[in-house]
Amino acid sequence: MRSLIVYALVLTSSLYANEALRSKALQHGLKPMSSTLVGKQYKKEMIQLGKKLFFEKKLSLNRDISCASCHAVNKGGADGRSTAVGDKGQLNPSHLNTPTVLNTAFSKHFFWDGRSKSLQDQAKGPLQAPFEMASTPKLIEQRLKNDHQYKTFFTKAFGDSTITFERTAEAISAYENTLITTGRYDRFLEGDLNALNSDEKEGLNLFIDKGCIGCHNGVGLGGQEMRKFPLLHHPIWSMVDHKTIKRIRTAYLDQLADNTRPQKFKDDVDRYSYLIKSLGEKEVKLLSDGYFQSYTTQESYRVMTAKGCYTCHTGEGMSVDKQILKEKAFAFKNTGGFLGKDKPGRYFRAPLLRNVVRTAPYFHNGSVKTLEDAVKIMVTYQSRSKVSEQQIAQMVAFLKAVDSE
Repeated sequence: MRSLIVYALVLTSSLYANEALRSKALQHGLKPMSSTLVGKQYKKEMIQLGKKLFFEKKLSLNRDISCASCHAVNKGGADGRSTAVGDKGQLNPSHLNTPTVLNTAFSKHFFWDGRSKSLQDQAKGPLQAPFEMASTPKLIEQRLKNDHQYKTFFTKAFGDSTITFERTAEAISAYENTLITTGRYDRFLEGDLNALNSDEKEGLNLFIDKGCIGCHNGVGLGGQEMRKFPLLHHPIWSMVDHKTIKRIRTAYLDQLADNTRPQKFKDDVDRYSYLIKSLGEKEVKLLSDGYFQSYTTQESYRVMTAKGCYTCHTGEGMSVDKQILKEKAFAFKNTGGFLGKDKPGRYFRAPLLRNVVRTAPYFHNGSVKTLEDAVKIMVTYQSRSKVSEQQIAQMVAFLKAVDSE
């Protein structure tokens, strides 16, 4: 009897904890998927036309690429490449990674720099971009008019047989609006408290507590915000408290400016040894790991003891030159030199995370291969927080539960 009472108490406690987590998620703006939210504004015939056009290669200049070439549903709505391959094998000039097309019905911004505000407007871009499908509105209209079956499709979708570029983009976007997915995560938010296991629930809790929901919220877990990325250039802010950082940094900059220090050194290692004697070994290691982490050991000896922070912060008010930003702003190699939206600088569309486990490689230029590394970078540089390997595994487990069933 006693064991039954204990079991009942444990079960009740677990139910309360699970319901508390569910309420916490909903209160922080996370929402379950509902298939009734999209597609209903479009006729069935419009969606059928859009699907046919989505897979239609004759929309491209050389009749060899369709929308589905880069947005494969079986690859999470992307292409699995670090950057898209377009007309005649051209790579994206900014080496941009292909965003997923799945669940984009829930986005407010499109493209990495957020320049389009609707799916219909977004659809026009790749069709015309010279490094993607390389077509023109006139060419697309002519080819579709020459294919008599499309007159029937357009009549059923729009009420008459008029074929235009605008209608083509509208139909494609109508189909894309139906590409939605659901996972066990949705069932949890809807009240099935057993839909997630313990690691997945802990991952959801960390996703909230680490601040990921600040950008990755709503039904699509993203697509709603344009956010500065990265918020931090250096991981030091996630390593120790701000008071310690200020103290060590002030002492370091004073040391660089101290003209009374010995001026003759054998080499960079000798100068680095002097820096350690002046500031302390622990303090110098923190500076090295926290501010100069992108340099090799030998490079850091030279940079830290020469110009230090002023190697990159060359402008007024310690500002950083744009070319240096292209090379040093991110925790990964910025192939392509893309910096997001120009004004304000380094603003990116927060990506959708619903199928993120199937859209590797990651970030705007596909420089990060694993989701575990992507999560660590985001928590460190965007949330100013420490994260253990176990916590990373739990957050990835949660994201897997978000993926479509």
